[in-house]
Amino acid sequence: MTRLGFVFNLDTCSDLRGCMVSCKDKTHAFLGAHYIESMTNISLDYPKPNTYFVPVLCNHCDNPTCLVACPHDVFTKRTDGIVAVGDTSVCKSCDTKPCVEACPYGRIFLDPKDGRIGKCDMCADLVDEGKVPACAARCITRSILFGDFDDPSSVVAQTIAAWGEVGYVHQLKPETGNGPAVYYLLSKKQWEDMDNLYSPAWQNEQ
Repeated sequence: MTRLGFVFNLDTCSDLRGCMVSCKDKTHAFLGAHYIESMTNISLDYPKPNTYFVPVLCNHCDNPTCLVACPHDVFTKRTDGIVAVGDTSVCKSCDTKPCVEACPYGRIFLDPKDGRIGKCDMCADLVDEGKVPACAARCITRSILFGDFDDPSSVVAQTIAAWGEVGYVHQLKPETGNGPAVYYLLSKKQWEDMDNLYSPAWQNEQ
């Protein structure tokens, strides 16, 4: 089996936003949509503020609630784990856009101009060519790892195994049961999940 996904090292992420720029350049996402977004955890506890940066994107879940919620089969779960995006022209006729609400990470975006949705597809076309997603390729601090979690020799599997032994591996909203394929490493700060995340980027109102 293959289960592709990401590991983000938050100890080294410096909010340089190369991931966001490369994603925009690759996907041409509509204005106000950030398929990957560097968010800031802000917890101002004096004298040691618990501030760190968290890139948030589609988690390509094992049990994607967006796929179940969509009445038009726009999403598909590939055998390699990628939650792919199909024909979004049908989104125009969907009044409620239930997929947007179904994503626990808020990573499905709605274009107010034409009613289509958009999200990270893990640069599936690049992956099919044997390349890594644009965000991982362009991260200046090398804080983004990409690979197959089902391959014990892969860098992501070995990293999770090593960091997991000391309790520094985290996921967003694991209680949902979605089974995200995105992991975060954090040892220098206290992990707070999505409780205190702040976005400085401009967003469309949905």
